[in-house]
Amino acid sequence: MRFEFKVVIGFIITLSLVIALGFYTYHNNDNQLKASRWVNHTHKVLYHSEQVLSTLTDIETGQRGFCLTGNLDFLIPYSKGKQNIYPQLNQLKRLTHDNSRQYVRVMKLEMLLEKKLAFSDEVVELYKKDPAQSIALVTSLKGKRLMDNIRLTFSDLMAEENYLLERRTIENEDQIAKSNYLFVLMVSFILIILLILFYTIYINLRARKLAEEKLEAAAKDTQDLYDNAPCGYHSLDANGVFLQVNNTMCEWLGYTKEELIGKMKVFDLMNEEGLKSFRENFPLLKEKGMIQNVQFDIFRKNKTSFPVIVNSTAVRDSNGNYLKSRTTTFDYTEQKLANDKITTLNQELEAFTYTVSHDLRSPLRSISGYAQILEEDYSPVLDDEGKRLTNVIIKSAKRMGQLIDDLLNFSQIGRRDLSNHLIDTNTLVSQLVKELKEEETHPLEINIQDLDPCHGDFNMIRQVWYNLVSNAIKYSKKKELIQIEIGSYTVGPEIVYYVKDNGAGFDMQYVHKLFGVFQRLHRINEFEGTGVGLAIVKRIVTRHGGRVWAEAQPDLGASFYFSIPN
Repeated sequence: MRFEFKVVIGFIITLSLVIALGFYTYHNNDNQLKASRWVNHTHKVLYHSEQVLSTLTDIETGQRGFCLTGNLDFLIPYSKGKQNIYPQLNQLKRLTHDNSRQYVRVMKLEMLLEKKLAFSDEVVELYKKDPAQSIALVTSLKGKRLMDNIRLTFSDLMAEENYLLERRTIENEDQIAKSNYLFVLMVSFILIILLILFYTIYINLRARKLAEEKLEAAAKDTQDLYDNAPCGYHSLDANGVFLQVNNTMCEWLGYTKEELIGKMKVFDLMNEEGLKSFRENFPLLKEKGMIQNVQFDIFRKNKTSFPVIVNSTAVRDSNGNYLKSRTTTFDYTEQKLANDKITTLNQELEAFTYTVSHDLRSPLRSISGYAQILEEDYSPVLDDEGKRLTNVIIKSAKRMGQLIDDLLNFSQIGRRDLSNHLIDTNTLVSQLVKELKEEETHPLEINIQDLDPCHGDFNMIRQVWYNLVSNAIKYSKKKELIQIEIGSYTVGPEIVYYVKDNGAGFDMQYVHKLFGVFQRLHRINEFEGTGVGLAIVKRIVTRHGGRVWAEAQPDLGASFYFSIPN
């Protein structure tokens, strides 16, 4: 597991335990508070019960003292008790309202109190009129029986409350003990997790320190690679000022980093042609984010110049604004000399080919002409073998003429300047297919998909399509129905076109010979041709910056592809 994930999980667990501890503490405190309230409630019930009983005792004492002595002072606590006992009893009723058993006892107590008070009033009033009758009423034990019932009810009431008090006190103590136990347990878990996190962080910090040391060493290696690479590296700001430059480029230019970085602009090192190229391509770098294979000359400090090839990408901020470039520079001196030599040799080779092709036409015309004269004027005197040989000479001369025409065409393609126009490929291919269908008598079915337009030389691109489609028709004539599919698709920065047929196909182990000059994969007596058509296709597509390839299986048809930069 990644370190960050471990730390996050650890903190989530710790936070969860802290939150759980908080909730539990809150819940437990609430339970303890409720338990304490119930204990307090029980104490109140007991207190008010004793108050009612005490008041009733005062009433009883006052009543008896008055009856025994006739002293009116005994009626003072008697009257005061009668005033206080009902509020006290109501308070007791309110406190026992939630306990049905106790409430029933209180209601019974209220009824007994009413009878007892009524009896005491009767004794007092009767004493005022006839003391003997009052004493006789007292000695009847009616009041004692009421008082015994009241005390018994009070005894049941208080016994119940004492039981509740004991049970609630035990529950409260259990709740406190449980709370303390779980609190200690959770705190222990939190401490263990924090210790694990601390150990994990410590191990990670130690590993990170080692990684930073390795990273620092790697950074030094990378900087050394940047500074001493076999090519030039530099970065430019939006105004073309050097922000970074490596040692290799400094050695090429003869400047130090201090002389270049933040002080010189790249176009200070350019001639007029290079400055023109820079002004065209630098805005493209800012806009599109990349330029490739830009060539120009730059000046050294000693005023000598050398050619370079530059590839550059743009570095942007989070808003997409240009910050700087990342630029690779290659010294193009040796390659340019080699390319110049190659260009010169190609020009000489094409001139030689053109000259030889023209020089071959004159003797070829003589051979063809004399062979036709021989066939026409001396046919009666020639035997069958002579006529066959004459026909071979005429056909060979005709094929040689076609070879020379193809060779001239191949040579001219290399010399001809390319135009660059938007080509409506759908229209071009449709017209071409229409012309080929009019010339063809064999059953033919050509399915043209929607074709993407491209930029290029119209006549050359038409030649590519003509060669590929006519080849597909030619190599499919042994089928009862010629079936050809033409289409295109886009892959990255290029448009790919294809021509698929159901013809003779070829063995893929010989595909490397397919686009060479005068290379054939089938015998001439099977299919006509000079072997130059596909070579012309490759040269045209290559000059447009594209590529060609093919896929096939013997007798199952072939697919030819070519791409044009988008």
